[in-house]
Order: sequence, then C-alpha cells, then structure tokens
Amino acid sequence: MNYRTLASLALAGGAALASLTALGPPAAAAPFDPCSAISQGRLRYPTGSAQHLVVAVSSDYDSNHVVVTECAKKGRSWAKLTETEGRAGVNGFARPGQKREGDGKSPTGSFTFTQAFGMGDPGTRLPYRTLRDSGDCWGATPGESHYNDYYSGTCHPADEDLSTIMQLGSYRQAVVIDYNRPRPVPGHGSAIFFHVGGKTPTAGCVSIDETRLRGIMRTLVSGDRIIMGPRSELFRGQV
Repeated sequence: MNYRTLASLALAGGAALASLTALGPPAAAAPFDPCSAISQGRLRYPTGSAQHLVVAVSSDYDSNHVVVTECAKKGRSWAKLTETEGRAGVNGFARPGQKREGDGKSPTGSFTFTQAFGMGDPGTRLPYRTLRDSGDCWGATPGESHYNDYYSGTCHPADEDLSTIMQLGSYRQAVVIDYNRPRPVPGHGSAIFFHVGGKTPTAGCVSIDETRLRGIMRTLVSGDRIIMGPRSELFRGQV
C-alpha cells in the first residue's frame, strides 16, 4: 500500500470520525415512569376503584431495593405525584402465589389499603388505630384465630408486637397492605405493611422514609392500592 492510499484512508477515516462526533453520544434511556405506563395500559394488574396508587418496583425478583412512586388518577390517566427509594423483603419478591410465612419475601401483585396504625394519626382518611405502649399485636401464627389480623392483649411469641416495633421505629406509621386478607390462607404470609424505614430490608413489607410515608398517607382512602413487584412482572412491553 502506497503513501497516497494511506493518506486517502486517513482523510476518509477522519471525515467519518468527525461525522460521528457531530452526532454526539447515544441518548440516555428515559427514566421509567410507572404512572405513565399505567396510563398506557401496560400494567398487568387491576387498579380497582383506586384514585391513588403506590407503585413499588424492583429490578428483579431477587432485589429488595424498590422505587416507590405515588400516582393520582386524572380523568383516564395517572399522574406522578412523588417518587422515592425504599426497601422490600430481605429476600426480594415472591413470585405470584408463592409467598409463604417466614420466607423473607414481599408478595407480588395489587393489594388494597383499608386501614393504618401508628403513634398518631398523620391526617389520613383511612381508618386509623393509635397504638399503645403495650398490648397491640398482629397474628402471624398459622391456624390461630387472629392469623393476619390485629388483636389486643399479650402477644403470642410468633406474632408481631406492634407496640414494641412502634417504639423501635418501623411502626411509627404503617398502612396495612391487604395481602392474604380478609380471608387468610394459613401459612401464606401475614403482617405485610407499608411502613417507616427505607434504609434496610424488611421481613416482607415495603418501607420508605417517614416524612414521605406521612405525606402519602394523607392522600389515601379505603380502596386505594399498592402495586408491588419486579418491573418485568408488573408491566407489559419494554421495561
């Protein structure tokens, strides 16, 4: 190959490089907006009569990191109100229908909100229970009469002591997620709440910062929902 040919190739290569440079870097993918995806009909799960949705999305079944987005219904569409990072079960999400008691996984699906509890009502329109210093419990023993429901008295060893957990911080505010309720199947999981946290994994609940949680609680009414799970499970199409 002679020098003239080399020079010609160099000039051609330089022109091609200049052309590529002029085009700039590839465009970054737009952040995923679950509210927009719901408006587009891509959600696989029902929204029921909800006017507000809390959407907790992980990257896959094994991840306990979630992005929690609040969506409000505007006519036939859904608009994003807030978004924050949160945590789910320490072992990620259970596949639909496979959640079991003590597996450390959050359930996947669409579940209603019908009640809340904590140290004091933050202004929610959900029925609210103010916890006492002791004596507030949630059944987690399969086969017992209060399985996956509130009861007062002396908490059984395998059940949740709501009062103590409130004092430790996580249940300073909490919303009951109606997974495996109101007619629970024994052993399929209990005490799934949307509560204070966001820094460390949960035992199967979804948690976010307390200030953010209080703000969302003020918008909720009975029948609003949480949609939770891996993005590819919750939404159709490109995710």
